[in-house]
Amino acid sequence: MLFKRSSDTLEARTALAVFRHSPDAMMLLRDNQFVACNAAAEQVYGAPRAAILGQNPVVFSAPEQGDGRPTIEHVNERVSQAIRDGHARFEWLNMRNGQVVRMLVTLIPVAIDGGAEVLVLVQDMTATSQVVDAIGEGLERLAGGDLTVRIEAAFNPEFEPLRASFNGAAATMQDSLQTVVAVGNGLASGCGDIRTAADDLSLRTERQAASLEETAAAMDEITSNVRVTADTAGRAETIVAGAHRAAEESSVVVERAMQAMAGIERASNEISEIISVIDGIAFQTNLLALNAGVEAARAGDAGKGFAVVASEVRALAQRSADAARDVKARITASTLQVDNGVGLVSETGAALQRIITQMAEISSSVANIASAARQQASGLSQINTAVGEMDAMTQQNAAMVEETTAAARNLAADAERLADAVCRFRVGEARHEPAMTGKVVALAGRARR
Repeated sequence: MLFKRSSDTLEARTALAVFRHSPDAMMLLRDNQFVACNAAAEQVYGAPRAAILGQNPVVFSAPEQGDGRPTIEHVNERVSQAIRDGHARFEWLNMRNGQVVRMLVTLIPVAIDGGAEVLVLVQDMTATSQVVDAIGEGLERLAGGDLTVRIEAAFNPEFEPLRASFNGAAATMQDSLQTVVAVGNGLASGCGDIRTAADDLSLRTERQAASLEETAAAMDEITSNVRVTADTAGRAETIVAGAHRAAEESSVVVERAMQAMAGIERASNEISEIISVIDGIAFQTNLLALNAGVEAARAGDAGKGFAVVASEVRALAQRSADAARDVKARITASTLQVDNGVGLVSETGAALQRIITQMAEISSSVANIASAARQQASGLSQINTAVGEMDAMTQQNAAMVEETTAAARNLAADAERLADAVCRFRVGEARHEPAMTGKVVALAGRARR
């Protein structure tokens, strides 16, 4: 037993020493009244010994306990609990100097001098309550997102490391969140730039793909037309070559015609000479016939028969002369026509020579055109192939741009979620919601569209 009149045992002396020198208040409760207390009780209750003894614990308690129920109900319940369970330990609200203070109370049923008493041990939890309240308030503010919270009031020396640890943790969290906010702002800005660049690139890529598609179609049509042109030029080259050969053959024919006309001219000249001889012979015959007529006239009747013959010869010579002159005139006209024909044939030959020369030049030009057209067709075919490959690569680039745009949208959504998470915290003089979320929300809005 703690309170025993005999103090001759070690246990009794120890119990008495604890009662007298314990820093915690110790009182003996009998019939709901304090009948004994140690010196520490005067400090804990803020009242002298005489004011404590004979009083009900309710006198020093707050009107209500932490749960809002009247203190008197708690007193009876706690005492009954201690008697039933052998002890009871609980927090208790006392009044001291007009202020509510938190105590830790332990009730132990004891029997001293044959009576039924309850030993009451009371520990002042003011310092502990200060720590708990301060840390509780700080944690509540932290839970509300205020990372600027610091515990300014100093704790008792034994609790001061706890305050320093709390303040250090809050400062670390504040620094970390400030870094997150700064990074988030940069991320938001970067999302905007990336999204804008991705949209511009996507638009340009779509336009480029459309242009390349149109270019590919145009190049295919041009290639087809150039192939047709090359085929036509080839046929034209064949036709011109045939015309050139025909012109050369015509030149040979004209040359032979010129030779024939020259022969006709020579023959006409020879015939003209013969006619001239015949005309001379007729003239001489006419003279002879005239002389014969004269001689026959001189001969008289003997020369009449000869005169008739001479007259017939003269008439025949005259007709021969007339015929020779007519033939000569005709041959002269024919010779003039032959000369004109020779001139025309010569001009035709010269024209054919010029045509042959020009046809050779045309043939060479057409051959060059055909060769160039074939080369152009080959080059355009290669260009068309290259344009097709460029179109395929552009389509791949367009798909990659779409993936990039989707990634930018996802990044914007992640930045929005980051902003939503960070904006709940207060890391400085003001919450950092406008600095970060305004831009990100806009980006996310466009991403949703």
